Amino acid sequence: MYRYLFFDADGTLFDFEQAEHNAFWKMAESLDLPLERDHEQRYIHCNTEVWKQFEKGEVTIEELKVKRFADFASESSILLDAEEASKSYQYQLSKQGILFDESITVLETLKERGYTLFLATNGIAEVQKGRIAVSKTEQYFDHIFISEEVGYQKPDPRFFTYMLETSGLSEQKQYSLMIGDSLSSDIAGGIASGMDTLWLNKEGKPLVDSKLKPTYTHSSLSTILEFLNGHF
Repeated sequence: MYRYLFFDADGTLFDFEQAEHNAFWKMAESLDLPLERDHEQRYIHCNTEVWKQFEKGEVTIEELKVKRFADFASESSILLDAEEASKSYQYQLSKQGILFDESITVLETLKERGYTLFLATNGIAEVQKGRIAVSKTEQYFDHIFISEEVGYQKPDPRFFTYMLETSGLSEQKQYSLMIGDSLSSDIAGGIASGMDTLWLNKEGKPLVDSKLKPTYTHSSLSTILEFLNGHF
């Protein structure tokens, strides 16, 4: 029986795609950049690739902040100051606390049932804290773990070790569950740290790597709520 639930943020509780879209165009507007619609997809590609590098430990979080815009400028032949774009984007993104429709209901219901909730997210502390504040979700979590503050990022087992030690649950892994939408980050890290995992697979993606097989797979937050029906 699980009692301690560690939720990923983006793609799990937070609608990062919409947040990213809003922040990108507000950044472009603030810097008066002559961008067209296809530029957004190019940025998303560059951003995704740099985050993959970050997860592998190939770049630092400080390098990531600027590199994604430098790569975008290079691929798009757009003249921009990557550091200036990064600062503007981070500010705009920090204001985008967009949740999925079910998120608050799920968090409130789980708290009412007696579960202890934590948030475990890769990201830039300033951005994530801003979004959490805007969404008014901090109240639901006993602790919020952000990779920039922890010093390691998911799936690095050291992120999970820190998370479990800080929450006093190193010896209670059997009662703890990592919930997230990313196989390469949430599920891989949970497995490596000896935690049970729940993959939120909203898009019905195939499981192509048997080494990343989660303990459970659910297609929506609502089915997770049905699954976690304990009372303490």
